Amino acid sequence: MSAQTSSDSEVQAATTVASAGVAPAMPEAVARSAPKAPVKAKTRQPLTALLRKWHQRIGLTAAVFVLWLGASGTVLSRSDQLGFDAMRLKWDWLTAWYGLSAEPPRMGFEADGHWMAATKESTLLDAREVEPRIPPPIGLVTLEGAGGRQLVIGTADSLVITSPAGDRVDELRAPILPVSALRRIGLAADGGIAVQDFDAYESRDGGISWTPVLPQSVSWSQPKPLPGEQRKAIEQFAKPSVLVEQVLIDLHSGRLFGPIGAWIITVVGLLALLLSISGVWSWWRIKQSRKRAAHG
Repeated sequence: MSAQTSSDSEVQAATTVASAGVAPAMPEAVARSAPKAPVKAKTRQPLTALLRKWHQRIGLTAAVFVLWLGASGTVLSRSDQLGFDAMRLKWDWLTAWYGLSAEPPRMGFEADGHWMAATKESTLLDAREVEPRIPPPIGLVTLEGAGGRQLVIGTADSLVITSPAGDRVDELRAPILPVSALRRIGLAADGGIAVQDFDAYESRDGGISWTPVLPQSVSWSQPKPLPGEQRKAIEQFAKPSVLVEQVLIDLHSGRLFGPIGAWIITVVGLLALLLSISGVWSWWRIKQSRKRAAHG
């Protein structure tokens, strides 16, 4: 009777625990004999898979820079055909980035009220650009020709003859000139044009024939300080510019961004080298694995 009562009590207790949502405790002997869940051993990742993973990561990192290097290099190889070797940019932020600023000239040449000056990129006559551009002048004189008054602009190796408005009429070089290089130009006492390198020569017929002349008898054209109104008028032409080709070169090399940009391009080059090595290594490992599998 007591054994039955004890059994009933155990059944009732188990029912109470089950109804409360709690699993009955497993007897200790059963718990010890129950098989334990297998513990997964840490497996070493194959070298090929590791290389493939890092190959992908490096490739994604370098892809943008490699695309830019390829595109900029392609454009640079056709720079002359696209006109980038002559096209210039005058963006204020870009010229400031290069450390350039407007520098109007302070000196110029004057002849009968006409002023000539030169900036880094333009030759100016009475605050107007002379087209096509004339190299930096070494002097300016006036000459009375058959068609009226003309201006004679001296450069390092030529005489450029223009109208007072700046329209080009003629250009004289050696052997028409008696010298191959000009140091200065001026007007002789009789009104003829004179040029000098080591020796001085004069022409009274507009440059067709030349005769020696004493240098001290010539009124040589000398640079003079530009008047304030002239400097203000030519300030717009003194605005600096940068060649498009130069910008592309600096972007391609990273130098546009200083030492940091150059280092970035260097790192990209090293990443591309790593991509090549890891790609070849992965291909070789896969090929070896396939050979072993085929022979096994």
